[in-house]
Amino acid sequence: MQATQAGSVVAVDCATGRAFLTGFAIASRLPRERQEPNPPEFIAGTLAYMAPEQTGRMNRSIDSRSDLYSLGVMLYEMLTGTLPFTASDPIGWVHCHLAKQPEPPARRAAGIPEIISAIVSKLLAKSAEKRYQTAAGLEADLRRCLSEWGSGNRIDNFALGVHDTSDRLLMPERLYGRDRECQIVLDAFNQVVATGQSALVLVSGYSGIGKSSIVNELHKVIVLPHGIFISGKFDQYKRDIPYGTIAQAFQGLVRQILGKSDAEVRHWRQLLHQALGSNAQLIVNLIPELELVIGKQPPVSEISQLEAESRFHAVFRSFLGVCARKEHPLALFLDDLQWLDSATLKLLEELMTQPEVQYLLLIGAFRNNEVGPTHPLVRTLETIRQTNAIVRDIVLAPLSLRDVTEFVADTLHCEQTEADPLARLVHEKTLGNPFFAIQFLTALREEELLRFDACDRSWRWDLERIRAKGYSDNIVDLMAGKLNRLPERTQEALKQLAILGNDADFATLILVHAETEEGLDASLWAALEAGYIVHKDRADDPSPVP
Repeated sequence: MQATQAGSVVAVDCATGRAFLTGFAIASRLPRERQEPNPPEFIAGTLAYMAPEQTGRMNRSIDSRSDLYSLGVMLYEMLTGTLPFTASDPIGWVHCHLAKQPEPPARRAAGIPEIISAIVSKLLAKSAEKRYQTAAGLEADLRRCLSEWGSGNRIDNFALGVHDTSDRLLMPERLYGRDRECQIVLDAFNQVVATGQSALVLVSGYSGIGKSSIVNELHKVIVLPHGIFISGKFDQYKRDIPYGTIAQAFQGLVRQILGKSDAEVRHWRQLLHQALGSNAQLIVNLIPELELVIGKQPPVSEISQLEAESRFHAVFRSFLGVCARKEHPLALFLDDLQWLDSATLKLLEELMTQPEVQYLLLIGAFRNNEVGPTHPLVRTLETIRQTNAIVRDIVLAPLSLRDVTEFVADTLHCEQTEADPLARLVHEKTLGNPFFAIQFLTALREEELLRFDACDRSWRWDLERIRAKGYSDNIVDLMAGKLNRLPERTQEALKQLAILGNDADFATLILVHAETEEGLDASLWAALEAGYIVHKDRADDPSPVP
């Protein structure tokens, strides 16, 4: 029996040779999930055994390969008697899993065959695509090792993962053709960290082109300087709610503060009292949760509307001065700027043109095909550019045929020459839109035009049958068809969610749907499984958000 620090136990029945695992309190039935980039203290599970993507800072989903990483940590510990990494605090553990390469087991302990060491190192790869893809593939290699050792007390080196092709269509989540754009965002943040001068990064492009994916690459580096990343998303049907998206973003920060130690909360409370003074209620009105940090505040005096706006801007800058500091620079990501409200637009102009605002990286993403020359955002950006503000522009173009070919080949685990004919069809149909390409391949799999051959463990497709199917070149038509294939109860639940906006708390959705929590879970399951909606962690919010 092997007990681990993760709270799990590997129990072996010596009589039968069967092994049993325990400790699956946070296991999920979903094929893939996303971990929010919460502070390490908030992450469920034991950090020493956690895959890099489980930290929320890899811009990658969690799936079965995350469990294989954790198994690699356990095997490492069983072979060497030590963990692959050591750290003294949660941030240190996160940094180790993201950035440090473990010493191969064969170097840590004598007598471990090189091939066994290589298997464990493969399990501990930072990128899920470089690990074993299946438990069956790992089992095949371990059985070969066992057989060779049993016959001659030695194991010759061999190619790993020969029998390791998954029958699940798992799309690689690394970004294709976006190295330059990712570097611009990372350089901007590093400049803010180094100089303190705030900066604005604008990411534009069509829907589905990958704007959010570019920005989310920041999660990997923000943990190192102890920075803060928060985000909000504008809703086209809520443009009449001033500062609503700003409030959404900073609510996340306040929840992070509330999860800290008593001493840290007191430190934040002291800084906020000093910065906000008698006007603290203005920020509490915007972010009601802040009252849990700073306590009940006196009402503010009534003044004219023009004076009130000016006062609010000044108080918010003071509030931001506490949130964005040299000790923890702040990255604020606001998505779908094409739908922002006029009050927020004025506030953003203030933030980017006032020199007192420091250590802030403001990132805005918008659909450039929906922002014409007369759009208020364009006029405000022109005003900002005329100042000394640092502004960087990223305009995302469609993926090239080369990028799509590499993506298809990686998805189907084949050579690019073999993937080329299918990749050309994908590029032709999707015009290089990443989201469209993913959905197109998924649709082929759902309709069995792309299938896994279990005999030779490889993917097969028939271009003539795919062309005969007559798929539309329009992403709207493709997605409408996929949604129509969902169960009727799921479609109804999604319609009600859409009426409430791009997110809704679970309690409200239950009232609208007139169902029990269990019934609503069942209605939404097919959409969750397909990745059309996400269910936020119940640990963060007693009313999870679809």
